[in-house]
Amino acid sequence: MATLTMPRVGDAADEMTRLLTDSGALMHGDFTLSSGKKSSYYFDSKPLTLSPRGANAVGAYFLRQLRGTGVAAVGGMELGAIPIVSAVTLLSHASEDGGGLPAFYVRKEAKSHGTQNLIEGNFPADKSAPVAILDDVVTSGGSILHAIDAVEDECNPIAAVWCVLDRDEGGRQALHKRGYDLQAMYSVSGGEVVFNGG
Repeated sequence: MATLTMPRVGDAADEMTRLLTDSGALMHGDFTLSSGKKSSYYFDSKPLTLSPRGANAVGAYFLRQLRGTGVAAVGGMELGAIPIVSAVTLLSHASEDGGGLPAFYVRKEAKSHGTQNLIEGNFPADKSAPVAILDDVVTSGGSILHAIDAVEDECNPIAAVWCVLDRDEGGRQALHKRGYDLQAMYSVSGGEVVFNGG
């Protein structure tokens, strides 16, 4: 059974650990994942990323990680990435004196009407502009790879791939095969959910 450890890496880690625990995002029981696998724990990012404190903390975390990457926008799959990229773009505006990082999201399927877009929001028109892909949970990697496929089809480079939780069930390896290095706020190690600092 996965438990949450309290890493000794400072107040920021303690705060993120408390937020995860207090929000109820990590649950224990008998769960079936989207991949069809069984799990003794379930991580639901929504209670974390859709709370005021959680959205602020998660958005600030990813904004710090993206500094220096040169990304022109942040995006990811509906629905899990939407509150994350929204928090990042809001905080980036506040911290960049009116500039900041616009956000986009990738639909599971293109709209059948109107613009028929697969990518919604503020995707860079400049094909040389790098973007970051964010997600809530990576298990087998199918969802985040769908977002990557959509961005690759637009020919924009992907400079960073991050998630809130890496379940360590093949997703990191699948991304590595595609040439991407997955980074995670939390990861599963030895059956424990661990905050990675930052």
